[in-house]
Amino acid sequence: MNRKVLGLFVMGLMLLSTFYIAKPVSATTPNNELKIAQLASTGALFMGVFNPAPGGGLTDVYTLRVWQFLNDPALIWGADGVPHNYRCQVVKVDRNVQVPNDAIIYNSTKKQWVAAYAGDTAKTAVTYKCGLGEWHDGHKMTLADIMFGIAMDFEWVTQDSENDMYYDDTWDSWAGDTIRQVMGVKVSELTDDYVTITLYQDYDFPINDMYTADNYVPYAAIPWQLYYTMSEMVANGVNGKSFSWSTQPQNGYQIDMIAPDQMPYFKAEAQKLEGQGLPVYLSTLKDWFQQWGIDSAKAGLTDDAAKAGFTAMIQWIDKHNNAIISNGPYYLDTYKPSSMYLKLVKFTGKRVNFMDKTITLPDGTKKPIPFDANFDLIEVYGVTNEDTAILEVAKGNYDLYWYEEPGYKFTGILAQGYGDKVQLIKTIGTFWSVVFNPVHDDNNPYLITVGDKVYFNPFAIREVRYAMNWLISRNFIVQNILKGSGGPMYGTPTSGSVVPYQNVEVVAQALGMTAQGDEAYALKLIDDALNKAANSPYLQGHTLEKKDGKWLFDGQPIQINIIARIEDDRLQEGQYLGTIVEKAGFKANVLQWDRKKAVHTVYITDPKSYEWNMYTEGWVASAYALYPTSSVIQYDVWYAPGVVGWSYTPETTVEDLLKQVGNGDVNAGAKKLGLKYYTGDKLQEILNWTNTQVGPLIYNNKLEYNNKIYTVTSEDQFWDLYKLGEGMLMMDALRVFTVEQWNFFEVSKSVNVGIADPLTGLASTMAIRSLSKAQPTPSSSSSSTSSTASSSSSTSSSKKGTSICGPAAIIGLAIVPLLLRKRK
Repeated sequence: MNRKVLGLFVMGLMLLSTFYIAKPVSATTPNNELKIAQLASTGALFMGVFNPAPGGGLTDVYTLRVWQFLNDPALIWGADGVPHNYRCQVVKVDRNVQVPNDAIIYNSTKKQWVAAYAGDTAKTAVTYKCGLGEWHDGHKMTLADIMFGIAMDFEWVTQDSENDMYYDDTWDSWAGDTIRQVMGVKVSELTDDYVTITLYQDYDFPINDMYTADNYVPYAAIPWQLYYTMSEMVANGVNGKSFSWSTQPQNGYQIDMIAPDQMPYFKAEAQKLEGQGLPVYLSTLKDWFQQWGIDSAKAGLTDDAAKAGFTAMIQWIDKHNNAIISNGPYYLDTYKPSSMYLKLVKFTGKRVNFMDKTITLPDGTKKPIPFDANFDLIEVYGVTNEDTAILEVAKGNYDLYWYEEPGYKFTGILAQGYGDKVQLIKTIGTFWSVVFNPVHDDNNPYLITVGDKVYFNPFAIREVRYAMNWLISRNFIVQNILKGSGGPMYGTPTSGSVVPYQNVEVVAQALGMTAQGDEAYALKLIDDALNKAANSPYLQGHTLEKKDGKWLFDGQPIQINIIARIEDDRLQEGQYLGTIVEKAGFKANVLQWDRKKAVHTVYITDPKSYEWNMYTEGWVASAYALYPTSSVIQYDVWYAPGVVGWSYTPETTVEDLLKQVGNGDVNAGAKKLGLKYYTGDKLQEILNWTNTQVGPLIYNNKLEYNNKIYTVTSEDQFWDLYKLGEGMLMMDALRVFTVEQWNFFEVSKSVNVGIADPLTGLASTMAIRSLSKAQPTPSSSSSSTSSTASSSSSTSSSKKGTSICGPAAIIGLAIVPLLLRKRK
């Protein structure tokens, strides 16, 4: 698996600084509008881009939250930790099914659709009934949009030649394994309102059918004409400018559907393609449609339909100066980046769904899943100071502060008598970690050469990174930095993810980790590791010694560069890290950087530049996953520094972990972790595994290793692998998780909150779409959910009715567990 993956999700606040804050018309006006204040501490609303490429677009919490209003997914994640029917209904899941001879995938080398797996056995065949409708630009959503999205996935994860311009490494890294599990799709029914389609795949999550169905959902998030336009822009450039899905080209742009300065290029490419008819991705479908008994015209496979879509797109760009065209309850009417302002307007076009009526929350209460656009207009204003934003919501100038803050931040407005004007919605979905730069020269495990200088990197040593679990006092951070508004963390889940958290607690306790830490133990681990390095032949010609409590390399103090984000409390965290690093005998240099500089340096700059050693990361969860299939691989491989250049490889084996836990005895370690499935020969078989094997097995439910295929077949096996993966993650210590935050969203009491997610507050799509204007009478205080549909019948909305809500989704992909956690 290629591990060079970009993910951009980090937290941002600006404390006690000169600020800009837009002044909207009072939010208490009777208009059916929602006015949102969004933190934009660096002077920009977004740190990522809007494009459909996995790992390229929608990789930060800011873009994702706006996307939640703009796009409907096939399935929606709920507070119960599982996906629910939304625009698509999961009709059935069959297992061990022979792939029919007319189930097809797109072959990017042959440039045609083929029945590549006809006669083979698929682990599962999932049948979906998916609603159609209209796109925001007014033209009809068709089967062609769905099939084109599937073709794009195969096109961009398949490298047909060394210089294949239609290949993206990041797309492949994030989604390639999932896409290659698809063995074919077949359409059995098509009407003006819906399509019934069966997906055959080499994947099964036998513990939960909805997880199986959510692995890869054949549905569309944007029109194929828009997708094709971007694909050609990335492959071939436009008017001398280069474009990329996932990186910033030297002479061009990372493609972004919202960026005004890119719209001339979008328009130019669309005009070029407008009269060219159907692309090969669609024209080669006609014979297959005939075999299926599907009318090509009804499916959108005509030159006239192609041209109509391009024309509508061009007109949209001319009118709105953006290219975000989707299918959700709101459309993007206006975006002014220099003013940090955007306006969303209620979409009144037709939208068909097959959604579940209700969701049962963890406390047992049932809530209607929100469908309708409850506001006519949503305005988002960027603010650069959180204290002012909090006060402005209390005064009624905004309805919602779209950022989570600790409880002590609200003491000011409460003291000023605004307590009856706002409601605070709790979230425990934000958390911190410290990531290390483990880089070293290819031929030396300790040294890194930059130009003519050679540096000793302590964090290239696993034992030093591991020691930070004890050198860091999580209690200190909670009590002195978060002022009690948080709790300690040791692995990837917060305490709100109850079942995963309980399993991680077992591992942390078995390793002896505590919230207080153990400074003496940590310093011993560090000294032992560096003394071992000092006597290593790899340091021949150099000196490494400790004098007067300070570690010196070639006679000079070893400097540790700590990037501390200036916008929020992580600045104090960085200063604290500097203090404890000094105790370990290093020279601390705390770099006070903003979001953009930190993210660019840590995640998209070659680690071999050696500009940093530690970074104060922040994360936010947008939904709860009962079975966290992606968390191990996400935090130990995918989000390792090294999207460009040098990349990290996990070191700790299952045997290392079990011996650490069991005082040298593998079986004692397994017993201490409570392993149920992996005992005896099954355990012996995986002792040499690292998270290079465990992470993909959990995520893909399939691993080919040493000429054998492994799968997950039971819940006991899943949780055993999860505990082993989390334990190896802790011991590899690429990043050390420190604390979860107990934060709050601030909402005006003029707004009714239909669903407050017990984990993420208002960060989930379902919760944010449940907001509605509070009515003056108590009997009208619940959210509007008048348009509901049973799981066996469809509901649509049109210009004569109401529209239907839904969350963010990437076209053709259901890598939702990955999207559930974003750097902020």
